[in-house]
Amino acid sequence: MNPGILAVARAELRAGGRALLVLGLLAGVVGGLLLGATVVGDRTASAYSRLVQDTGLDDARAYLPADLPEVTAGFAGLPGVEESWTAYAWIAQIEGPTLQYTAVVAGPERPDDLVDPVIVAGRAPRVEAADELLVGEPLAAAAGLRVGDRITLRMLTLRQVARFDVGFGTPEGATRRMTVVGIGRMPSWTGPLGDSMSTPAFAAQNAGAAGGRSGFARLAYTGDPVADAQLRDDFVAALAASYVGHPRPLLVGNYVPEVPVFPTTETDPAVAASERVLRLGLWGFALVVALGGTVVLGQGLMRHHLRGGADQRVENALGLTAAERAGARVLAALAGALPAAAVAGGITLAAGLLEPIGSQARFEPEGGFRADWPVVLLGVPAVVLVFLAAAAATAAWAGRGVATLPVLTRHRSVRWAVRWPALFVGLRLALRGRALPGGASGLPTLAAGAGIAVTVAGIVASTMLGASLQRLVDTPARYGFTSDLTIADARDSEMRALAADSRVAALAEVETGRVTLDPSRSRQVDAYAHVAIKGDVPISLVSGTLPTGPGQVALGARVAAREEKGIGDTVDVLSSDGVPARLVVTGVVVPQPERGAPLGEGLLVTPDQLGQLFRQPLASAHLVAEPGQAASVYADIADRLEVHLPGMPPEIDTLAGLLRLPEILALVLAAVAVAGLVHTLVGAVRRHTRDAAVLAVLGATPGQVRAALGVLAGTTVLPGVVGGVLLGLGAGRVLWWQVASETGVAPDVAVPVWPIILIVPAVLAGAAIFGALPALRLARTPVARSLHTA
Repeated sequence: MNPGILAVARAELRAGGRALLVLGLLAGVVGGLLLGATVVGDRTASAYSRLVQDTGLDDARAYLPADLPEVTAGFAGLPGVEESWTAYAWIAQIEGPTLQYTAVVAGPERPDDLVDPVIVAGRAPRVEAADELLVGEPLAAAAGLRVGDRITLRMLTLRQVARFDVGFGTPEGATRRMTVVGIGRMPSWTGPLGDSMSTPAFAAQNAGAAGGRSGFARLAYTGDPVADAQLRDDFVAALAASYVGHPRPLLVGNYVPEVPVFPTTETDPAVAASERVLRLGLWGFALVVALGGTVVLGQGLMRHHLRGGADQRVENALGLTAAERAGARVLAALAGALPAAAVAGGITLAAGLLEPIGSQARFEPEGGFRADWPVVLLGVPAVVLVFLAAAAATAAWAGRGVATLPVLTRHRSVRWAVRWPALFVGLRLALRGRALPGGASGLPTLAAGAGIAVTVAGIVASTMLGASLQRLVDTPARYGFTSDLTIADARDSEMRALAADSRVAALAEVETGRVTLDPSRSRQVDAYAHVAIKGDVPISLVSGTLPTGPGQVALGARVAAREEKGIGDTVDVLSSDGVPARLVVTGVVVPQPERGAPLGEGLLVTPDQLGQLFRQPLASAHLVAEPGQAASVYADIADRLEVHLPGMPPEIDTLAGLLRLPEILALVLAAVAVAGLVHTLVGAVRRHTRDAAVLAVLGATPGQVRAALGVLAGTTVLPGVVGGVLLGLGAGRVLWWQVASETGVAPDVAVPVWPIILIVPAVLAGAAIFGALPALRLARTPVARSLHTA
């Protein structure tokens, strides 16, 4: 290596080693934050898929009738099934002060990689123990169950299960005393899986009293979407064909769907919406950190190397080429690269301690520290290389030579320029820019305005998303929950008694039946009809009108988006009783889901239309109490009826976990905006030090100079702020539309008017203040010094 390069590098270290160390630490912090955000983002985005893999989530599952053993026996031989598990299922009442039910699944030992919940507390039940129970997290939260609790299960018979939603009396099955030994996590504890699991010993002891069977299958997927879709269609057709020629079982039709579900391909849209919002937030944070860090680091390295501009001219005279001069400074920058690597690596590893953010934490299969070694091993060297590359680029740029003087041109005089010279000069300074010593050009107004616009747009979009989320979470009617209490078993005698109760303001019976939407695709949803008994229980209407007669239907918001149906379109349905109908869409609603149905699913029809489709629809009731009376009514009926308070559905709970994210992102963006504004305005005033001095020599008063610099500041930030607000309004509206459509709620966005309106004057006031401070200091500087140093 050329000895001159080493000598220059040593001199560079002696003169600026401390500055390089500080800049290296800054690069390490910025790089570590970016890599840490990548680690947390990957853990957050992959939580659901990793839980699917770790739990051996089944590709297909179906209810199987206990009174048709031939259907159950043929489940393992359905097309595409590689391995399967058929379990017994029981519905049992948990003995306690309020009515609480659980669906218990147990059977012969299952394959190790199929339906294996992750244990988040306690342990798995022992195979030989008939009195041990693993409960899902949702049931544990709803019933207040903990590891070690002893509970009594009073099981329903098959005939009682078949009448579950129309009244069955006291449980007539066996009574079992169970111990909760563990709490399990699955992507979903619904449908044939139930909400708790027991052992082969429990199944052997109670098989004769099972209320049904559940089948779980691993399918021979190839990865080809078309082939896999055909495989699912063949599976559905074969399962339906297995019922042909047999008497209709008790446990199918309205209560239990005949069509299977495919958990690995039918992910809850709310999970996808949550992942998208979290990714946008994390990437927005990473983008802001990257832009801010790049500007600060680049400016720091540029200032560091500009101080050595004279040294580079001497080195050039001594025969060192531009590449050798830059190489010497890269060698010196290794003093900052080493601490950059250490800090970036430490922050990246520390990020492995963070759980997935927001609601995605409930899908995390691995608690505690999770190192992302690929990010560490690839990201840390990348941080070092970027730091060294920035050092090389700024050193080469600083050594390019002295800037040429701008060419003077004549301009046609403008009358308003004579009348308002400060305005004219300020605009000219903002739009022209000026070169720095050493050939480094100042930051153009366009680039500064674009950076401000992006930051302001992020603030506006984050504010709109946060306001829309908060309004949704705080307003149950927006997600269809318009009643104070829901009663699962609406018996006529109880409804008459409640209607006569003065504490009840409104009461409606909700009749439900399962229909196949577009029979050729076998997609099943619930159809609802509201029968007013007392007062008016409102229905959340998104657009259009409610159906008023037979042949009309209002679609759930998620159904309308998925099926691409709007007002005036027709929908073909087939009821579980085999009755077809063609219905005209009159509106889009958010019906309150029954029986754990997804939010925004289902159809709303009139009672007459539902009566044409079903011989005996299921019945529940929605109750609105007088102000302050809901708790009293609940206490009176909870011991004899299965009544539920208006809890938050899983989809809304998922979004509620995101409430803090928009606020945090908006605050981070605001901090970056302030820092960027200060940096931009101070730099702009400094770049025009010579111009201000020339104005003073030409007779401009200090007030006129300050006014011109104030116009410079306003011109620099105003276009970016206005453009950012408009861009943010559009981005926030699109982002919320995607979230709302996938969740199944109304897509109208909440616009926090006053915070957005105040952004423009707040930024302009900040520009005036931050621009005035360096302008005042410039006014106190002697003109001769300004001309000499500029």
